Amino acid sequence: MVRSTVLFLLIAVATSASAKGWSTPAGGRSTSGGPEVLFTFDDGPNPTTTPKVLDILAKHQIKAVFFMVGEMVDTQNKKVPPIIARILRDGHVIANHTMTHQDLCRVKTIEAAIADIDDGRAAIEKVAAVQMVWFRAPFGVRCDRLDGLLAERGIEHFHWDLDPQEWKHNDKTKTVNYVTGSLARSSARNVLLLHDIKPVTVAALPEILAWIDGENAKRTKANQKPIRILQAPELAIEQLPTGLVAFARDAIERLRGLRGDLASVLP
Repeated sequence: MVRSTVLFLLIAVATSASAKGWSTPAGGRSTSGGPEVLFTFDDGPNPTTTPKVLDILAKHQIKAVFFMVGEMVDTQNKKVPPIIARILRDGHVIANHTMTHQDLCRVKTIEAAIADIDDGRAAIEKVAAVQMVWFRAPFGVRCDRLDGLLAERGIEHFHWDLDPQEWKHNDKTKTVNYVTGSLARSSARNVLLLHDIKPVTVAALPEILAWIDGENAKRTKANQKPIRILQAPELAIEQLPTGLVAFARDAIERLRGLRGDLASVLP
C-alpha cells in the first residue's frame, strides 16, 4: 500500500492531473485491409439480458469481450456462475470492469481506486476460475492516478472507438443508426462498446448484425472489402507475447475456441 501511495505522489508531482484520452484505434490497426469491428459488452453479467445477448452472438458465431463488474458477479452468485460458464464455453473473453463501477479518477483516495480495481478482478476470478488481464475503466476515464495504478499492475486500458451510448438514451433506432452509419464510413478497426445489461442492446444487436450481413453482400458484389467481425480470441492471439502464439493456437484446436486456457494468458 505504501508503494502504491508513493508512486501516485510521484506521478502527481511530475505531471499535471488533467484528464487525457485513450489512444485509438483501441484494438490496433486493421489486418484485413478493410473495416473491422470487435464487439465488447460492459457492466454485466445480468441474469435476464446477458443470456439473450449470448444467444444472438451464438447464432452469428461471434466471440466478444465481456467487461464484468465484480459486484454483479458477487451479489448474484446463484444465478451468475452458469452465465459466466457459458460465456467461457462459447469462446468469449471476460475482463475486469472494476468492483463497483466508480470513476477511478474522482474517488477520494488512491486506496479506494486500488480496491475497486483489485477487488473487481478477484471477484470475477473467483467465479470464473480464470485470470483477468484485460481491463476497462468505468466511463472510460483517464488520469495520472489511473495510469500509475495500471502501470504498477502491468496492464493497459482497453478502450473503444464506437460508443452509441444506448445505456443513456435507450433508443434502439438511434443505436442501430449510429453503429451502422459509423461502420459504413469506416475503413479501420473499430472496438464497439455496448452494454449487455440493457434491453435496448438486446433489441438493437440483431438489427446491427443483419445490416452487416446485408452490407457485406453488397460489398462482395461490388468487389469491395467486407466489414470483418473480429473475434475476441483472434485479437488475443495478435497481442500475445512471442512464444505463446503456438500455445494459443493449440488451445483453439483443442477447445475449438479460447476459454480457460487462453483467458489465463491474455496480454
